[in-house]
Amino acid sequence: MAQSYAQHSDALQAFHRWRLSAEAQTPGLWGGNLDTTSFIPQSKLEAYLTSHHCVETLLDVVLDGKERPAVAADYIRRYYLRTFAILLCIDEAHWIYNFQQYRSLRDEKMPYDTRPADFPYTGNSNLFERFQAAQWQFCAMPFQYDMKDRFKRQEILPITSKREIGRGGSATIFQIVSSQQPNPNTFVLKTYKGDEAERNHKIEREAYINLRLAGRPSPNIVAFYGSFIQDSSYNLILEYADRGNLETFMKRTPKPESVEEVLFFLDRLVNIVHGVQCIHGRIGNTGSASQVLNGLFSWHQDIKPANILVFGGHRGSPYDCEFKIADLGLAHFKPYDSQSHDPSDLDAFGTRAYGAPETYRRHRDSQSVPLQVTTAVDIWSLGCVFSEAAVWVHHGWRRVKEYRRKRSLEIDRETKGDIKGEQIFHWDNRILGTVRDAHQDILGKTSTAHWVVRELVEQVVGDMLQHGPRPHAAFIFDKAKRIIKERADHFRFCLPRLSWSADAELAGFRELGISTMDPPQPPPDITPDSSIWSGERGRSTHPSTTAALPDPFVASDDPPISPTSSMPESSTQSVGNYGPEHLSRESTSLEAKTPVSAQPRPPTLVHDQSLTTTNSGDASGSAQQHPRQGQSGPPTLSVEEGHSWKELKKRSKHPILPGFENLASLNERDHIFLVDNSETMKQYKKHIADVVSLLAYIVKDSDDDGLDIHFTQSASKINSKKSTEISSAIYQQPYIGISDMRGRLGTILQEHINRFGAPVTPSRSRFGRHRSPHPQKRLSFYILTDAKWQPTDVGEIIKDMVQKMKDKGLPKEHVGIQFIRFGEDQASIDKLDELDHGLGLNAQGMDVVDHTYWNGNVWKMLLGAVNDWYDDDPS
Repeated sequence: MAQSYAQHSDALQAFHRWRLSAEAQTPGLWGGNLDTTSFIPQSKLEAYLTSHHCVETLLDVVLDGKERPAVAADYIRRYYLRTFAILLCIDEAHWIYNFQQYRSLRDEKMPYDTRPADFPYTGNSNLFERFQAAQWQFCAMPFQYDMKDRFKRQEILPITSKREIGRGGSATIFQIVSSQQPNPNTFVLKTYKGDEAERNHKIEREAYINLRLAGRPSPNIVAFYGSFIQDSSYNLILEYADRGNLETFMKRTPKPESVEEVLFFLDRLVNIVHGVQCIHGRIGNTGSASQVLNGLFSWHQDIKPANILVFGGHRGSPYDCEFKIADLGLAHFKPYDSQSHDPSDLDAFGTRAYGAPETYRRHRDSQSVPLQVTTAVDIWSLGCVFSEAAVWVHHGWRRVKEYRRKRSLEIDRETKGDIKGEQIFHWDNRILGTVRDAHQDILGKTSTAHWVVRELVEQVVGDMLQHGPRPHAAFIFDKAKRIIKERADHFRFCLPRLSWSADAELAGFRELGISTMDPPQPPPDITPDSSIWSGERGRSTHPSTTAALPDPFVASDDPPISPTSSMPESSTQSVGNYGPEHLSRESTSLEAKTPVSAQPRPPTLVHDQSLTTTNSGDASGSAQQHPRQGQSGPPTLSVEEGHSWKELKKRSKHPILPGFENLASLNERDHIFLVDNSETMKQYKKHIADVVSLLAYIVKDSDDDGLDIHFTQSASKINSKKSTEISSAIYQQPYIGISDMRGRLGTILQEHINRFGAPVTPSRSRFGRHRSPHPQKRLSFYILTDAKWQPTDVGEIIKDMVQKMKDKGLPKEHVGIQFIRFGEDQASIDKLDELDHGLGLNAQGMDVVDHTYWNGNVWKMLLGAVNDWYDDDPS
């Protein structure tokens, strides 16, 4: 074996210059204090070493003539690329001859802890010790959904930036940006340190895990992506709220003025009750409403505006947002006991201002005395939040501050100065007069825009703020949603809704025999007297247009929507008061931060629940009219408009699809999707799912044998007529490597080319009968890619296919190949333009290729490759 090689080689010197450059280095964090360091991502290493035969050149330099033939460059690229780079860094690259003989030393096994027992003697070079010390710059630990790892101190995390945004107790909150997952790339890192760090970390982590629905985060509880331990720090990775919390939202956002704004805000805010249902264990975790969540009852006990996070939407309105419950550090979890429908546990000392009367201790020094509490404490706290929100909707933030000040002054008067600064909502067996006055003020308003607020205060909030039995969250959710829906229908305003059906959940309570009212426990220094409470809730005398509910088990009028249609990929956002500080009515362009996607996607896998309004009074909520044939251009349909139509159609609203006349052109075609799931496409995963799910939904009825979806990085094929199944597959696929588009597309095309001009024998019917052969259907291929492929000639396989079409006498409309581009890389745009215009197919009358952007005209995506009217439309 060669013990040395030419260090002055141009190829070696170029590699060392590159690895030390800003082009190669990416910021990262390491150690228990998360100190700054840097590393080289695998994607950058692959891009450098796989270009211009770089691996071949370097192997020629470091190996002698006897060893070089035994080391294949392709084998190194596939299995030992990082290993080779590390050996180059420590000037021991000639050992790659030996390393590549051991499967245990492949890149996938890194980081290495020990050397193989039979590895050749390496002399005095301390080869493996030096290798282990150098490997970390190429071994950033991946962020994975549901991770629960214990990292070594020297292991690097792929976090490019870290900013402290909150601190309290034993936890510090950071906003972090991960280089590994560009979309979403912003997270919250909650770091526990100190004597109670391990215990507090475990409690909150288990709380988030217990609250998952079918393995995914609840849509109204902040998403938990995973946890890790490093040195003495215990860490949780959570969603980042791009618009802070409800407290800052009300402070910085002007109060809603129009009917639409009020309805939109209240509809979204009421959705947090669904999150409380999940916390209380009243939702089945396998899709069955007849199950208590994970066999547990639980409660939050610190619901307040600062623990309700705000996530921006897509339509630009300040009120287009989602609300989620955060900070489960005080949550209780108790096993469900069918003999005890309202289990209790010791008080966890939540925030006093929004705390229920049964948790209040008149003297702060008595807080060490534990009390028994139930899920009813959350209903009270939620009622307090809704009370303040109602004041904000009517009067704005200044009146909310005044509302708090008046509560504090009333407590000061009641206690003759003994208790100061309290902003609680109750005192001595009764709700505060300040609260009653605030509610009566709202009930006395006559403006049309605030009609729904009055009904919610009168019929819902009053029931929540009582010392007697309080309604369960499921009943509150159902009742509040009914009120909002009836007002929206009255004003012909279309609202989105959750994907879980309230009637199914309530039916589940019947099966379990669960009461719909939560009896609270009396506080230590208050004598229970429910008549005092129930008699002092202000009721308006104006007639209500909302029908009274005869009992808490009234079924919902709305048809359920599949959970898949609104589960996120989540997105990425925070806990507590963590988000941008600037927000005003003028800030109408809000870019939503989107999950691993989750919807863990990824976790948050939630699709946009688009809101559609009309100015014409058309109750169908259809999108705006578009040009038709004979007008200035072909019909247009954006992805966002398409999803709005899709959601309305799934709710049986029978909306008109803009450009619906094009559907006839898509009939009797096979629709085949090819998704480029290379590493560079990972950042577009949510957009890919949005496009594919919409296209699949539009064309699924025109392809009677189901839609096919292929991926460039695997040989698997999925066939389905359900757009949700196809969309789900996009999240489940790994996004790795660099695509061989020529090889993968060629294989898929050849499967269909072999049937050109030949009759197709379909599979047997469901009753086992043989079906008659029929001619091959026309084909539409949709290729979703950023065009950052291996340097191979894709155009040749397309030209070969066209020649076979001509040989069989097939028209150009028989096959359409539509490239749907992601990203703005100019080289990629040029590459796709060359396939679209530069193959010489138009001159042959066989232009079967088109290219458009993923956020362009949906009809061009579907028809651009088979209809010249759309092919001539600019991308």
